[in-house]
Amino acid sequence: MGKIPLININAKTHSDFGFKFGSKLKKQIQFRLKKNKEMYSKYAVNGRHFSIYVKKAKKFLPKIEKNFPHLLEEAKAMAEGAEVPFEELFVLMTDEEIVTFKMFQPLHCTSLAIRTQDDNILLGHNEDWFSEYRRNGLALVNARIKNTKFLSLGYLGSMIGTSSGLNNHGIAYADDSLSYTRFTYDVPRSFHLRALSEVKTPLEAKKVLDKKGSIVSSTLVVKSNKIITNVEELWNKEEFFTESNWLIHTNHPLLKKDRNRYNTEKWSVRRCEKAKEIILKEKKLTLDTVKKILKEHTTGICGHTKVHLHDDTVTLASVILNPKDKWLLLCNTNPCKGTYKKYRL
Repeated sequence: MGKIPLININAKTHSDFGFKFGSKLKKQIQFRLKKNKEMYSKYAVNGRHFSIYVKKAKKFLPKIEKNFPHLLEEAKAMAEGAEVPFEELFVLMTDEEIVTFKMFQPLHCTSLAIRTQDDNILLGHNEDWFSEYRRNGLALVNARIKNTKFLSLGYLGSMIGTSSGLNNHGIAYADDSLSYTRFTYDVPRSFHLRALSEVKTPLEAKKVLDKKGSIVSSTLVVKSNKIITNVEELWNKEEFFTESNWLIHTNHPLLKKDRNRYNTEKWSVRRCEKAKEIILKEKKLTLDTVKKILKEHTTGICGHTKVHLHDDTVTLASVILNPKDKWLLLCNTNPCKGTYKKYRL
């Protein structure tokens, strides 16, 4: 089981940040690129032909250049710092869109936000993906770029913050993919999530997500202890939810009218309903409530390989964020097995 590294970066520009991140994690990023090529070959349709993915990934560049040019510079600088070809690393930044996995639907994530009895809002998230990412899969970065500081968890080789994060503006977020069968050559999901690391308000987060995305997803955004917001990006529309006390999201649309046999899997509904059941049975909502949900096994919120009918996918890490007090709890394995370590912004 690999340790999730903590990287501290003070950067003047996004390009400077990308280069420093790539340089500090050069060996890990090179390892991740090598292992991902092997993983695509094992699990993906056309996986033996990496050049196909390189050609597909390049088609995203015009929309990124238009909407997030500073982040594209960051991505290129990351590749330079890690001493890997940008066109190859860029495949990892877009693989959720362009890589089609055969034989099974990979297990995805669970997110929830609750207002605790002491009037704090906590955001919990289990990051689920292939077990190959147990080693050199994720990184935590504590960074400053100009006047923005952020603490973000993300996948090595992709944009930082592709799992969850919080910043000094009192914003915390976590993202879940929705079930989908296609993608478009718009802004890749990893660039949307990277941009959320620096927003100041839920409205600004919504505007970031309004820039047309390449796949459907759901993002929970919390502003200090004020409001819980959820943005669902669907193909032809957007759903916007706000709650005061709690909100749960897994991998299907919240509204029944938006569900169909292509975007709603039973295992996703079961996880969402189980989390709701736990919350409703609690007399007081606390940090322990969040941990109890993230450790839940019967529906696979805490996912283990070959247990919840998803072959080789697993809960890689579990995170709990407090945007008001600006700390993050991180468990680098299944939360039922490991312990949470606190990191402060």
